[in-house]
Amino acid sequence: MDYIKIVKELLPELPDARIHYEGSKIVIYTRDKEFFLRQDEKVREIVEKIKKRVEIRIESDTLPSTEDTIKKIKEIVPTDAEISDISFEPDFSKVTIIVRFPQMAIGEMGETVRRIKHETLWIPLVQRIASPKSHHVEVIRNVLVQSSKYRKRFLNSVGKNIYQGEPKETKYARVISLGSCREVGRSCFILQTPNSNVMLDCGISTGASGEDQYPIFSSDFNIDALDAIVLSHAHLDHSGFIPYLFKMGYDGPIYCTEPTRELSALLQLDTIQLMQKEYGKSIYTSSDIKKAIKNTIPLKYKEVTDITSDIRLIFENAGHLLGSAISHFNIANGKANIIYTGDIKYSVSNLLNPAFTQFMRCEGLIMESTYGAANDVTPRLEDAEKELISIIKETSKRGGKILMPSFAVGRGQEIMVILEKYKVDIPIYVDGMIFDASAIHSTYPKYLARDLQKQIISGNNPFESDRFIHVASYAERQQVLSDEKPYVVIATSGMMNGGPILEYFKKFGPDSKNTLVNVGYQARGTIGSRIQKGDKEVELPNGEKVESNIEVRTLDGLSGHSDRKQLLNFIGHLKEKPKRILINHGESSKAIGLAEAIHSIFNIESYAPMNMEAMRFL
Repeated sequence: MDYIKIVKELLPELPDARIHYEGSKIVIYTRDKEFFLRQDEKVREIVEKIKKRVEIRIESDTLPSTEDTIKKIKEIVPTDAEISDISFEPDFSKVTIIVRFPQMAIGEMGETVRRIKHETLWIPLVQRIASPKSHHVEVIRNVLVQSSKYRKRFLNSVGKNIYQGEPKETKYARVISLGSCREVGRSCFILQTPNSNVMLDCGISTGASGEDQYPIFSSDFNIDALDAIVLSHAHLDHSGFIPYLFKMGYDGPIYCTEPTRELSALLQLDTIQLMQKEYGKSIYTSSDIKKAIKNTIPLKYKEVTDITSDIRLIFENAGHLLGSAISHFNIANGKANIIYTGDIKYSVSNLLNPAFTQFMRCEGLIMESTYGAANDVTPRLEDAEKELISIIKETSKRGGKILMPSFAVGRGQEIMVILEKYKVDIPIYVDGMIFDASAIHSTYPKYLARDLQKQIISGNNPFESDRFIHVASYAERQQVLSDEKPYVVIATSGMMNGGPILEYFKKFGPDSKNTLVNVGYQARGTIGSRIQKGDKEVELPNGEKVESNIEVRTLDGLSGHSDRKQLLNFIGHLKEKPKRILINHGESSKAIGLAEAIHSIFNIESYAPMNMEAMRFL
């Protein structure tokens, strides 16, 4: 359907208006300032007619100068908001205002933002400064600003692909597994209709080797036929292979939340370094990651977006990680509704609210099973917290160090919040990417649990606490390693296959007075898994062998995944029960066991497929 033609017909008073696509949005550029300032009623009329998102902006050559606009913004925004930076994207007629306290810059009921828009005609976007200060967040923001012209052309081409074709009748919808079935890692599916090929995640397996690390692209896989990638969250087993797709020639959109865009780039950049250390080369480069950033179309929770001619996407909170999303795919105007959970947490945590369940329609469900076995029981969060504090006290009392190998994203922040809450009084060193990831959490507090969100917004940010000492260089790490007093170190990587945690393990692993606390999942084949099982000698990636006499403790209550009871509760609380369920992202016995339990309890057809199998939902 030619929506641009329809919108032009609905705007006879704006014969010279420039109308074009920006992804699924239809944007109207005008030089008529009065129309721009009284647009609300007309926009509602157009939206009601075409059922698409519409935005009106002033042409960039009609806007006041950036110098005058900066001066005006500084007059309007209260000084208490603490403006850090103001940047412009003339191609989108947009001004971004970076502040420490966004709520003050936005004003009550958005009054300050509306005033900026009325007095400058620029479209204002208020963002929180990354705190603790993060070079990574600044780099991504600069990439987006500097690539404005490219992104405008790219978004227009995406919109044309969505709206200007001649779609076939959607007679089927099926999902093909390219990874993560009867295994944990390399999550990847293709959602396919007669009109669409949409990839759901594209990850790597951390503990695997060779081809088993990556999704299975058979000889008939055609990357040129791929319309879109939908990324559920940033963890590498879901996002780690995406830059390679751009190396292969993919040039389409990635849909995810803003935090996922930032966090996945952070983890992918680290993956390059780890691959270069282990293999002498990486399968992709920072240029591929940069291309992925520029091609990302960020979505908010509950935002309805056309991503192909017959598929609409809505994200909802998954409760697993900052910005993690359950993907609701509406196929062919409701012929079928498929829910892809990615990884979910259906219980409270210090970081996030529980996963969303109130889907109005759900004919098909694709669901994880990491802890889907009958004996997978997660302790109460409060009990896990108290056990952690007890371990720290016991170890420090005997003069030992507490080593916590942690995922940079999610688990590291959960631990920091707990240690701040219990006011642990020995030094806490944070090493690796955890500080950068914490800055991203501070940048997007609306995605966090309500209590934590309030703390950050009020200026009482636990990630900025003086309790945490950032280890930012090799020299600083050597200084920490020489400290003879008890301390806690939280360091990457979480499965001990690389990262600074290995330096601490080399020094303190042979001594039984120290404690290693596993706070996350240890995949088979990883160094962390071997230590957890009790191996007394461990070979590091460089071939060096380390004696392991360190006390090893495992805390299960901090997982970002749901256990079996929570997974079953998630299904039980769905507003509409699915007709078919595909179980993935779990070891074979757990995936099969959960599928059997679901069928027994809910009488729903449930299946744990093998990789490369397809399941039809329409």
